[in-house]
Amino acid sequence: MRRKRPNRLTGFERLLLGVAVIFLSVTVLRTIQFKPFLQAQQTIQTFFSGDLSVEKAVEAIGSFTEKESLQAVFSDWFPTVTPQTSQPVAESVPPLQTLAATAAGVFPEDADTTVYALDLPCKTPVKNAVVTSRFGPRIHPISEQDNFHKGLDLAAERGTPIYALADGVIRTATQSNSYGNYVILEHSDGICSLYAHCDTLFVSDGQSVCAGQKIASVGASGMATGNHLHLELWRAGKLLNPEDYMII
Repeated sequence: MRRKRPNRLTGFERLLLGVAVIFLSVTVLRTIQFKPFLQAQQTIQTFFSGDLSVEKAVEAIGSFTEKESLQAVFSDWFPTVTPQTSQPVAESVPPLQTLAATAAGVFPEDADTTVYALDLPCKTPVKNAVVTSRFGPRIHPISEQDNFHKGLDLAAERGTPIYALADGVIRTATQSNSYGNYVILEHSDGICSLYAHCDTLFVSDGQSVCAGQKIASVGASGMATGNHLHLELWRAGKLLNPEDYMII
């Protein structure tokens, strides 16, 4: 339907275009170099001067709402907002717990109940030993509280030799209030073993040892109620049950 006076606006149309002028003016101040806004503003000014029909003005204003123009506007107004994608975000995988971290005071807390085919040539770290406490939940002999026993306790006479389970490198040979004199031995494939409550240590940090080599002797250092070896076995930063790999 054609207008009788194509260059004259109704009161409502003038109101709408007035709002559009205010909006565009503010926007142009924020995006001076954004060409679509400048073109739209010039179109409205031309229309008010009487040199452009309503149809042409509406067509010019409408072209400014094209996808590319709006995307540029929103990118300018909200620079911290990023488009949503349908692709899943890959989670970063934390590195396996290493002996370097262990030496710094980080010890495994979680148990792995899987039984692996480990290359541990020495199946008897202490000869003629007696198992006094197994891997798993128990009542702590000193605190008398429920706790998870992280290793296997093998009782033997003081001074009884303790042998390395497999070839490896000594990463820690030191002492603590709880473990007493202890050794951490790193093997291949992310495996390591810990020997605690020792009487005497016969190895030092960084030393290479062979399977079956004497590395310490049985004692009762640290928090211990008697002479025994507390043996822990770790794989990839988790606790394994040593008894699954021993011949006792």
